[in-house]
Amino acid sequence: MKPTIKNIAKAAGVSTATVSRALANKDQLLRPATSARIRKIAHEMGYHKNVAASQLASKITKTIAVIINYTQTNFWKEIVDGILQQAHQLGYQVIIFSAGENDPARLTQTVNEALEHQASGILLISGKIEANQVAILSRAHTPYRLVSIYDRHHPEYRFISSDNIAIGELATTYLIKQGHHKIGLVGIDHSSTGQQRLLGYQKAMTAADLTINPDWVHYGNYSYQSGQQLYQQVQGQSLTAIVAGSDMVAVGLIKAAQQAGTQVPEQLSVVGIDGALAGEIVSPELTTVKQDFFRMGTTSVDNLLNDQAATFIPTRLVKRASVAKL
Repeated sequence: MKPTIKNIAKAAGVSTATVSRALANKDQLLRPATSARIRKIAHEMGYHKNVAASQLASKITKTIAVIINYTQTNFWKEIVDGILQQAHQLGYQVIIFSAGENDPARLTQTVNEALEHQASGILLISGKIEANQVAILSRAHTPYRLVSIYDRHHPEYRFISSDNIAIGELATTYLIKQGHHKIGLVGIDHSSTGQQRLLGYQKAMTAADLTINPDWVHYGNYSYQSGQQLYQQVQGQSLTAIVAGSDMVAVGLIKAAQQAGTQVPEQLSVVGIDGALAGEIVSPELTTVKQDFFRMGTTSVDNLLNDQAATFIPTRLVKRASVAKL
């Protein structure tokens, strides 16, 4: 027999209203023996409360939809951990959607699917977002936030992110202070995130009155494989240091460099971005600009539910062994 309130009522010989009161623990309205008998029958039948249905019936949806649109690196896992912890503490459920790898059509479809769940709000962890997807969210009057992404050209887009311009500037400035002048930027993409980090790199180089050679900027997709492949383009450019678009790119570069007989950091210094565990495992351990992804996740929940302004999460430079002083 299907475990519904109607069938429980039939088995217990009571009305559906009585079953609803017993399962809602409104024992003051029923005899204790009746409540206990109903709950025992419900348990034996395998009944579970349909939270989504009850929320919709009461026009209250305590659910947050999370859309992940990029998995080439694992930065999003800590963000999700933060979201889950904060949502749980506030009594919210979380539904997680995967929208592929920066596929605009897939992302648009996933945004529509998330809206169908009548969530209290949507958190979009993304490498890229386009105007039509933002328009869909805006028309639906559903609160949303971009997480780990922002667009300087659209300040109206609410976001929780690290300041990517500051990240690029911090990493490059550190290498300059170590005496490096020929510095490459490797593994960024053409999205807003990549272009922001490029701008930070350019700001630091310009402030130090150093040459900015366009050939020293190499595009990829932030992955380990991208770092390995891009090292072949870096060889022969006489670079003494590299700012990698992510820690995974940095690890790929270091591995490829070592396989080619290049000593890191003696012949090539490398700074990553993210603060991933991989940076502690690689040898030499990776100097990196660490992002606080867990805090980014917890803050995004609070920001969404309290309708707060866009905000940057602070970052910090973690100095390890992958940079040599010239």
